[in-house]
Amino acid sequence: MADISLNQVVARISKYASLKDVSLHIGTDQHWAVIGANGSGKSALGRLLCGELEILSGTRDTVAKSAYIAFETVNEILDIEHYNDDTDFLDCIDQGTPVREFILEGQPSAIQRLHGLAVQLDFSRLLDRGIRFLSTGEMRKVVICRALLQEPELLVLDEPFDGLDQSSCAVVRSLIDSLARQGVRIVLLLNRFSEILPCITHVAYIRDCSIVASGPRDTMLESEALLRLHSFHYTLPAHLPDIGAVPMPMPLAENAPLIEMKNVVVRYDGKYVLNGLSWKVFPGQHWQISGPNGSGKSTLLSLVSGDNPQAYANDIRLFGRQRGTGESVWDIKKHIGLVSTSFQQNYRVGITAELAVISGFFDSIGVYDSYTRKQRDIALQWLEILHMQDKRSAPLRGLSYGEQRLILLARAMVKQPRLLILDEPCQGLDEVNREMVLKLVDHLGTVGQTQLLYVTHHADDRIPCIENHMQMVAAEGGGYTAREK
Repeated sequence: MADISLNQVVARISKYASLKDVSLHIGTDQHWAVIGANGSGKSALGRLLCGELEILSGTRDTVAKSAYIAFETVNEILDIEHYNDDTDFLDCIDQGTPVREFILEGQPSAIQRLHGLAVQLDFSRLLDRGIRFLSTGEMRKVVICRALLQEPELLVLDEPFDGLDQSSCAVVRSLIDSLARQGVRIVLLLNRFSEILPCITHVAYIRDCSIVASGPRDTMLESEALLRLHSFHYTLPAHLPDIGAVPMPMPLAENAPLIEMKNVVVRYDGKYVLNGLSWKVFPGQHWQISGPNGSGKSTLLSLVSGDNPQAYANDIRLFGRQRGTGESVWDIKKHIGLVSTSFQQNYRVGITAELAVISGFFDSIGVYDSYTRKQRDIALQWLEILHMQDKRSAPLRGLSYGEQRLILLARAMVKQPRLLILDEPCQGLDEVNREMVLKLVDHLGTVGQTQLLYVTHHADDRIPCIENHMQMVAAEGGGYTAREK
């Protein structure tokens, strides 16, 4: 198997950015981790290694069969699925492309290997489900399986552990180690030093679209200069932007919960997702929600946000009002901020980062109404708080996945909502931005009127002001229900 070499490569990323003077040599027995901040060029380097970028100068010697897997890969696949969704024209929900068909596309003879990988990655039960209905972690395992059926010599994985629960992380780690032992060259593009696996032999650090340091793993991880380069201590803002008084949606009776769910049931195609779930959130409480991939956490939050039509078939009270008693979805959304992977996937309009933040005032995807100078000023303040002011005029879709996540976090917080729903908010963020976001959200939950509903798979991503914890557990008869911890 040939070595992989990049020699003084300049490669176009987009109209606005290029990789610059990139040199990297990956030997036949080497496996690499590439570390860098959001927007540093990690993903572009992965695409370059797999022959997906136009080279302007320099040379590239790489292997013939390679596979690159990233958040953007999943987004492109789901964009096509949403485009082909015929639910509105049918008498039932269009299930879309089944997992089995998606993985086997163009190679039906690989059915036996598919079933073996499905067992190894623990998703055999999903093979007949439409890929649109998979959780983030489930979809991640499916696209890895699909790539492995191509038998690549080089496998580039961009943030392979984001969105996975602890059990799934262990499965994917084991699979990567196994592939490395079998001779597949591995390159991991990571935000966390802690996610560098034992099989990794070398580390490169990328900044401003250039590799600034590289070498053997132990040498790199012992470098104080490298750790200083990647560190940053975030200072909280002295004051949150002033948006004036934030009224309650409607007066609550004394001791009444802000959210109340009784024996909630959600089913798709006859299969339970939630089954017998009851839950109360009282004013002033912040909640963390945990559970394995596919346990209905995102479904639960969609019942609160107004994005799930099955909310109206259940006994749910929100802000003291029974769902389905005349309120519109916009009456609900004006008091809620939301960040989630599915929302980011659906935010596909071609607008600037600044306008994306302003859209939070209107609870819309895009801006279609006139906005005030004060709204614009508040949006710019949030961009400054998140150190994204230099991206204000950049097209949102042209930013890296992590940079887009920061912009949508600003959008969710811009009106300081009564409820802030954070479904894996740190997904795709580097260690610096993760620290910043966690501190900022804790600050918002501590000093403001906002209550937090927070989902994360990372035990390290703790928000101190959250004292209530709900665990999703298997329910008798199928699906999941809730248990307070």
